[in-house]
Amino acid sequence: MTATDKYWLHYEFRKGEYDQDILFALLTDLPCLGIIEKESSIDVYFNTENAGRLDRQIRQMLKFFPEKSIVYKRKRLKNRDWHLSWQKYFKQIRVSSGIVIYPAWETYTGNEAVQIAIQPGMAFGTGTHATTQMALTLLEKTIRPGMTVLDAGCGSGILSIAALKLGAGFVEAWDIDPDIQENFHQQLELNGIHDRFSLVIGDVTQHSSNKYNLILSNIERKPNLALLSNHAKYGHIPPCIFTGILKDEYNMFKSAVLNYDLIVKEEMFRDEWVALLTEKK
Repeated sequence: MTATDKYWLHYEFRKGEYDQDILFALLTDLPCLGIIEKESSIDVYFNTENAGRLDRQIRQMLKFFPEKSIVYKRKRLKNRDWHLSWQKYFKQIRVSSGIVIYPAWETYTGNEAVQIAIQPGMAFGTGTHATTQMALTLLEKTIRPGMTVLDAGCGSGILSIAALKLGAGFVEAWDIDPDIQENFHQQLELNGIHDRFSLVIGDVTQHSSNKYNLILSNIERKPNLALLSNHAKYGHIPPCIFTGILKDEYNMFKSAVLNYDLIVKEEMFRDEWVALLTEKK
């Protein structure tokens, strides 16, 4: 999908009695271009390729919920309207006293030490989701100047940008989706970052290196555990910030973490999500 493409697919899921955080988590597993949570709906955008397959995937996904508990509609949206929609609903997010995320089309004049401009695009992530905000909060408390950081499941690059602005010496960002590349590089360029990072497209859960001082992993429970297991094989588990974990999965995840001779130094809960910081005993 490029700026010259004519249409996007827009799915509007009406809010109801079902678990909206579960829906949000399932939607992020699909190749969506962006998600906007409104007062009465969750709006999701896709490119128009393989629309039939996408419809089948969504119908399969909805089998996780009681029959007819979710009402949704689909329409094609002109490219220009996509950007207008983001500009209407994506507003400035003050994550902490030191971190703010703001739309790239606005001029921001605050005094936070870390100011992140975001232009929504092919990569998932505008900072609106609880998992991203918790990861940023833990990152701000944990990072030290000069650290080499692994950003697992980097999406639009928000955590990579924050890590570099907070003083990381180098960030190695990984994502399994090749479609995020253009948007990732755009975000770093928007934020004046031209070096001290690399982007790798591949399965980060199969990757291990002893060069990292900190791991940021905003994926899901099973991939998080696979990543942890792979690093353990090589005898090097640095401090890790894990999120993308649902509350009802947390006890299972925490138990697995403790088996690696780690401690949970800090944990956060927001909406239906959990984030935690682990380190060696």
